[in-house]
Amino acid sequence: MKQTPTTPPVPDNFPRPLRTLVVDDSVLLMKSLCAYLRTQPLFEVVGTAVDGKEALRMAEWLQPDLVLMDLHMPVMNGLQATAILRRRMHNMRIIIMTMEDSATTEAEARAHGAHGFIGKPRIIDDHLMAEVRRAFYPDYTKDDQSSSWAYPNCVGLNASHNMSAHELSHRIKRAETNG
Repeated sequence: MKQTPTTPPVPDNFPRPLRTLVVDDSVLLMKSLCAYLRTQPLFEVVGTAVDGKEALRMAEWLQPDLVLMDLHMPVMNGLQATAILRRRMHNMRIIIMTMEDSATTEAEARAHGAHGFIGKPRIIDDHLMAEVRRAFYPDYTKDDQSSSWAYPNCVGLNASHNMSAHELSHRIKRAETNG
């Protein structure tokens, strides 16, 4: 991976990045999130989709390791798409993203097969990293320092990057209010 002044350092033994599909009906939020993820060595954004139906096509074509899926979208929502993807693609992990950061919504997402759940304002900092870890290692806890997690802690989302956490948070809020 080519390093830039804003890219966090990558250890020599770092595994390949997670091939990531980003699904959100807000183009502004999707572009902002993709720009942010592209500065992180853990993620390789391989595609995007604006609704659940398109996510199904893109996931089957791209075979991503990880799908970051919006909950509320037109045509087919994130819950419906997640349930279908889980039946079709067993090795892929899906994390639902939403502004509705409640226990009830999380339970519903997990009941549809989501491996993870995150409120969009919490994507910044290490919240996304922790949710990705839990999606791939269900026994992982934030206090777990075991070597079972293949992606080192030094690659957290607090590292220097082109878009600040504050800017991403601002864009997420703006995108959700503008639809």
